Amino acid sequence: MFSTKCPGQDMRYWTADDVHEEKCPGCGEIIEFFKTDIRLRCRNCKTRVANPRFDMGCAEWCAHAEMCLGPGAKGIQKKSFRTVLEEEFERLGGNKPESSKALKDMINSAEDKCRRAGADMLPVVAGTVILALVKLGLVKEAGKYIDQLAEEHELPGEAVNETQKLVETALENNLAGVAEFEKNGDQPEADEIRIIGELFSEHGDKLVRPR
Repeated sequence: MFSTKCPGQDMRYWTADDVHEEKCPGCGEIIEFFKTDIRLRCRNCKTRVANPRFDMGCAEWCAHAEMCLGPGAKGIQKKSFRTVLEEEFERLGGNKPESSKALKDMINSAEDKCRRAGADMLPVVAGTVILALVKLGLVKEAGKYIDQLAEEHELPGEAVNETQKLVETALENNLAGVAEFEKNGDQPEADEIRIIGELFSEHGDKLVRPR
């Protein structure tokens, strides 16, 4: 089963200073941050608020840190989760040159869009690759496949749940028109859904189904 938390989130070793409260800059609502929270969405006004005390210590050892945190992560010894996803794409048969290039273009664009929008990078990139595999007929049951990846690579439970939600929402909309979620302020993953919609609109027709 996938890990419900990364090792740095083990609260048995936390102190009182590892949990704190901040006021939402949008409405003044109190938001409780754990030291490992990068950003949280205000429950009242839905504003995405950065954690001023975010602890980046995990970036020194976590293989997924660069995917989660961007180029600020350092000291990574193992391959990134992006590399794992690209290898999975090739392994499952999405190795036509045009498909491989389209996927890499989508991931590069996803990373750029996530940084500019302040969106969560890991579930967007993971969701994009999984949806590309579904589109090509290489993965039949997206939910089971996500669980399999999570177990094999010990992904944090929060990232797994967010990826599941993004994939389910995109599939419900048949990968079409998902950018419309940008207009719905009540949609918790509005930025992420919009980005996935843009990626498939810009690059999806270049994914070639293997024969």
